[in-house]
Amino acid sequence: MEQYLAIIGDLIHSREIEDRKQVQKQIKKAFQTINEEYPELILSKLTLTLGDEFQFLTKPQEGIFELLDQLEMELGLPFRLGIGYGSLLTEINPDISIGADGEAFWNARDAITHVHDKDWSGKSRVRVKGFGEEEDLLLNALLATSDTLKSQWTDLQRETFHEMLKRRIYRESFDQKPFAQELGISESNLSKRLSTSNIKLYLHARRAIESSMEAHHAKTQ
Repeated sequence: MEQYLAIIGDLIHSREIEDRKQVQKQIKKAFQTINEEYPELILSKLTLTLGDEFQFLTKPQEGIFELLDQLEMELGLPFRLGIGYGSLLTEINPDISIGADGEAFWNARDAITHVHDKDWSGKSRVRVKGFGEEEDLLLNALLATSDTLKSQWTDLQRETFHEMLKRRIYRESFDQKPFAQELGISESNLSKRLSTSNIKLYLHARRAIESSMEAHHAKTQ
């Protein structure tokens, strides 16, 4: 049976937002941007569901975490994520994810519920389920560790990461010289930012998780 990745997210502290109408517009605009920029990854488009929850459907493949980090940048709002791997009981609607059901979504719901219950003092925001007990344990350890690195970034380090995202740089090895020139800083200054922030280690961990999920998927199909 074909296996998929269902992703369920919810905005953190969304009830404290005063101008909810403006935030709803902000969310819809961000979803539109992501749906348009990553059509090769999305099987069922990002859809706002209950309250400030959203979901979409994809498969284990390279680019998933780049998409999710890009979404966070576009939204300008933090969110939790549950990523579930498994089969579906319903037909895939490429235009909207509402009504989708099956093992993948059940696992995603369990995963995001776990993030609510145990978030390592607010540092851990993503969890996976469905790859097997042992593999889930390892993947979630990598997710929690890389989330912790991300939570410690300064505004300048986060801005540097966002500039990388805007240029679709989502890998630990890349030509730093032109990027430094675009930022208007020296290459050594850029290297220092990347080193002190552990951005490259963060990207290494995220890409390792993608590779592991993709390899698991290839073996089960």
